[in-house]
Amino acid sequence: MDAIERTLEKLDNENISTNIITYTSIICGYIKRGMFDGAVSIMKMMDQLKISPNIYTYAALIDGFFKGGRQEVALDLYSEMKSRGLEENEFVVDAIMNNLKREGKMEEAQELIKDVISRGLLLDRVNYTSWMDGLFKVGKESDALKLAQEMMEKEVGLDVVAYNVLIKGLLKLGKDELESVFAEMRDFGLTPDHATYNTMIKACIEKRNLDNALKLWDDMEISGLTPNLITYNILVKGLCETGLIEKAFYVVNKMCNHGLCPTFTMYRALLDASSKGRRADAVWQMHEKLLEMGLALNQAVCNYLIITFCRLGMTKRATLVLEDMKKKEIPCDIITYNALILGYCKGSHLNKAFALYSQLLVEGVSPNNATYNTLMGGLASNGLMREADELFGEMKRNGLLPDAMTYNTLITGHGKVGNRKEFMKLYCEMITKGFVPKTSTYNVLINDFSQVGKMEQARELMKEMQARGVSPNSATYDILICGWCELSNKLGLDKVLKRSYKAEAKRLLTEMNEKGFVPCESTLSHIGFTFSKRGKQVDAERFLKEFYKWRSID
Repeated sequence: MDAIERTLEKLDNENISTNIITYTSIICGYIKRGMFDGAVSIMKMMDQLKISPNIYTYAALIDGFFKGGRQEVALDLYSEMKSRGLEENEFVVDAIMNNLKREGKMEEAQELIKDVISRGLLLDRVNYTSWMDGLFKVGKESDALKLAQEMMEKEVGLDVVAYNVLIKGLLKLGKDELESVFAEMRDFGLTPDHATYNTMIKACIEKRNLDNALKLWDDMEISGLTPNLITYNILVKGLCETGLIEKAFYVVNKMCNHGLCPTFTMYRALLDASSKGRRADAVWQMHEKLLEMGLALNQAVCNYLIITFCRLGMTKRATLVLEDMKKKEIPCDIITYNALILGYCKGSHLNKAFALYSQLLVEGVSPNNATYNTLMGGLASNGLMREADELFGEMKRNGLLPDAMTYNTLITGHGKVGNRKEFMKLYCEMITKGFVPKTSTYNVLINDFSQVGKMEQARELMKEMQARGVSPNSATYDILICGWCELSNKLGLDKVLKRSYKAEAKRLLTEMNEKGFVPCESTLSHIGFTFSKRGKQVDAERFLKEFYKWRSID
């Protein structure tokens, strides 16, 4: 600031006049460097010198403060501009439009546009493009497409940026016009940029049109446009997801020839593809190849390698990676430990999981909800609910609040060992805190009611889960159908009740069939026994099993 003041003072001493252009240029310089207070100081200096800021001065300030996240100052400046009798120009409109667009307030943006147009302002291509982009982002695709048509009709025309917005919007809609718009853009003599090609390549990959995606990649290089890391990330990820790992690796090789190194996105995609054969050597070889090609060996890379090995049940390999991290002084974080703890719990190596938990505590790494939920899940799977409850208490003492997964894990665990009082207490606590149980948790509760013949309560629970947006699965229907069948087969039951219970079982079976679920063997046995004539139950059960066997094959 001192340097600027000295320069202005020197100009004044040498009788070199300064004007609005001088001060606006200085303000623009401050704004570009993020020196907002300096820009405001220059504005104050202008007032002292009786130099009135013009619309371009305000445009620079308003745009700068909006982009810098200081919205209140920007809006105050806009109000000040209006109070001075200055009308919005296309730069001010664009600055305000972009801010409203970021906040998803496109209705306010449209009101602003209507207002300035009514006062005679002609929107430029930048204003139209920003408007169109905002409409696409808030889901008003038909309005956005009409706006693109209006741009053509008013001979505003579309540049590369406008076409990119249009192409991205069409991609979001899944429109087939995407390629014709791309061709139209080139017919107008506009050269597609990285954003255009990347959008088109992504569109081709999403449609599983990999040949066209690769053709566009070649076309980029032919036209003199070097693909960037975004291009390569899109291509490699898309090829890996479709199982074309060799082609993906070829693309990575070509990328390295251009002086670029593999990214973490590529690493994840290639490692996932390599792990599909469930061979540790294939995963390790891919890891080594990518390191040779310039991939940086860091915490994120090591963590994902551990996650991959644990997902394949190869915890010994994952442990070796952890040991290697320590040797190479690559810091281990909670993601590292959680990945390996999960691997140990899934492999029923609870002693190793808790030894690693003790180790992370010694090393000063703070466990999080995922750590405790995983360990409690491991204990619950082995019926060790007393130990799980103790760990739950420790979690709360350490200042961590239980989440939905915590409650789902504990309710399921207590349900499996028949601790009805405990899981009902946890369920009530979970609902009170606003968490929504998942399907398997509801199944535990529904099963408990079914086991004791409280089918009305079980039915109400199913209604509740659906009202909360939780979909019943095949097991939900199996539990309920078996429960209603058993209730209908009770000795001495009133005939009217018997018919209503059977009708409920039949209704649920129909609903189950409509959803494409196949009943389990126990359900088929219950149906065969409940609905067949006396002495024909075995034949009925055999028929049902054969029917659903062939249906599941189809």
